[in-house]
Amino acid sequence: MIDLSEIPKTNNLIDEALKEQLIGIFSKMPESVVLKAVVDMKQEKSYEMASFLHIISELSEHLRVELYTPEEAGAQVPDLDITYLPVTGFYKNGEYRRIAFHGVPGGKEINSFILAVINLSGGCQDVPEKLKKRIGKLNKATNIKICVSLSCHHCPGVVTACQQIAILNPGIEAEMIDAALYPELVEKFNISRVPMIITDDHDIYMGSKTIEEIVNLLKI
Repeated sequence: MIDLSEIPKTNNLIDEALKEQLIGIFSKMPESVVLKAVVDMKQEKSYEMASFLHIISELSEHLRVELYTPEEAGAQVPDLDITYLPVTGFYKNGEYRRIAFHGVPGGKEINSFILAVINLSGGCQDVPEKLKKRIGKLNKATNIKICVSLSCHHCPGVVTACQQIAILNPGIEAEMIDAALYPELVEKFNISRVPMIITDDHDIYMGSKTIEEIVNLLKI
């Protein structure tokens, strides 16, 4: 495990005003969340993600961060896909809860990152009970990749919706991917605009979607 004390606590994503906001937000967390990240400290974005996580780890007693090298990933975080680094997985009660971020949650995506922490801690309280039951009845294990741009206004809503579905159904995994960082992924799926939802590396759905629309897609 990488020693957090060796990671500088300086990051352009979080200023003092945002820190104060996040302390207030995280103070309402009913249960603890652990963020486990795989980072290659020779890469700029991995270094940036490590410092971001170090900062937020000190903003709440209910939030813990663990950093691993790619060589440690197989033994320590076997559930995480380390194809696209950096990657941060969300864990609760010792289990990977099927939410991951590939890249750094800058721009608009810092909102979906923070909401993932809050929703995982509290159980998606803003999702109506009728919709929760529909999500719970989805019976096909599905991996969802949400390809985004950090400047996209519509992307965070789609990311958060997919995360909520993953939290509420143990067969669903939601991975946010900053498409700008991974040209091989852009080429593989011919990504020309975002948000793009890719299910099981096969079916592609373009454009903004509500959580209800995404549930309907997963039932196809």
